[in-house]
Amino acid sequence: MKSRTKLTAFLLVTAMTASVFAGCAKESATADNPSATDKTADNKPKEPVTVTMYNHFNNISEDRIQQFLIEPLKQKLPHVTLQVIKHEKGSTLEELVAAGSFPDLYYGSNVGFISYLTMNLQNNMNDLFKKHNVDLGRFEPWSTDAIKLFGNNGEMYGIPFSANYGALLYNKDIFDRFGVPYPKDGMTWDEVTDLGRKLTRVDNGVQYIGFDPGTVSNMASGISLTYLDEKANKSLFNNEDWKRIFAQFKNAYSAPGYVQNGKFDYGMNGFVKDKVVAMLPVWALQVLNAQKELEGMNWDMVTVPNFKERLGQGRSVDIHMLAVSSVSKNKDAAMEVLKVITSDEVQMKMSQLGTPSVLKNEEIKKSYGTQVAQYKGKNSQALFKTKPGAPYLITKNENLIRAFPDNARKELATGSKDVNTVAREMEEQANQKLAEAK
Repeated sequence: MKSRTKLTAFLLVTAMTASVFAGCAKESATADNPSATDKTADNKPKEPVTVTMYNHFNNISEDRIQQFLIEPLKQKLPHVTLQVIKHEKGSTLEELVAAGSFPDLYYGSNVGFISYLTMNLQNNMNDLFKKHNVDLGRFEPWSTDAIKLFGNNGEMYGIPFSANYGALLYNKDIFDRFGVPYPKDGMTWDEVTDLGRKLTRVDNGVQYIGFDPGTVSNMASGISLTYLDEKANKSLFNNEDWKRIFAQFKNAYSAPGYVQNGKFDYGMNGFVKDKVVAMLPVWALQVLNAQKELEGMNWDMVTVPNFKERLGQGRSVDIHMLAVSSVSKNKDAAMEVLKVITSDEVQMKMSQLGTPSVLKNEEIKKSYGTQVAQYKGKNSQALFKTKPGAPYLITKNENLIRAFPDNARKELATGSKDVNTVAREMEEQANQKLAEAK
């Protein structure tokens, strides 16, 4: 598409266009041998082709693009050149669609996929899967189920690429300082909150925070809470389940010394930079992204907490996924790219380097983090001791009010209102937002 060459804001990464071809024409193409697809049936090199990929929300970093896309494609599909277009001013999803230059592939998450659907870019990939012998049975069922939710009759608008799991990080030094036992796998939110109270104290002029509960939305995902009644177009924030979540946060924030001059959100910086937070629930990819800061820290992880009746369940399904767009002019080439990067070989490398795989392969899971120095001796398998909660369809209207619970944290931490009042007012405000959007 000519207009794409006019974009100034994109990251161009070249897989390889030199004539380096491996394999034998008689080889069959499989998930573990996609290189055989780099020749035609009569053993001639395939014509060079450019496949473009939109990195929505920049959900995949440049180093992982290199490790999991570029390098494998150099080896397996040397005739393919990959262009990665970043989500930024000048190349937003809306701008690319308006210019008629949306890429062949979309990279994003199941949580943000509604934006892609809203632009009518979805393409049922079931026929492409059959044509290219893609076995969806290799993937964790919950990862493909999350994508199936976007169709009404079995359509598959994308394919899983990587997974994200919750965990609870903890700083051993803070526990050792106060002689408190470390957290363990399988704890409830109440147990972690109580443990955190023992560590929220001042020592040598430093205020330590025993347990920062993170975001309301992440805790709610542990019991797969929905945000609204879609048919009635009304929010559900004033129900007992949501109020239970709000009460858990208010309890955590009420620990003496937790709120300091109005500050209540210590987060990852409080854990890895200030080193004052003892426990913090996080995503696996947050840990990976902070590996430099974690170097030299005495840290470990356990399973992400949950409520007693939900122990063993993790956060709701959170996957990164790829989709061949309806406007792609290179659908077959894009599918060959997808086969390479979802192969056992690439998924094993991803797992070893700290990005959880979406494949039903125990050996790949066991290899998680084995090539990340900071993970040596850590309980990184805690990630897989909980099963992701059932996915549910995130709609356009729900996106309008998803920020409300997290925005209420300040009120829960520093306000004088009780949980019932916070829940009622939040529901009223959310309903007003929904009504205005009609």
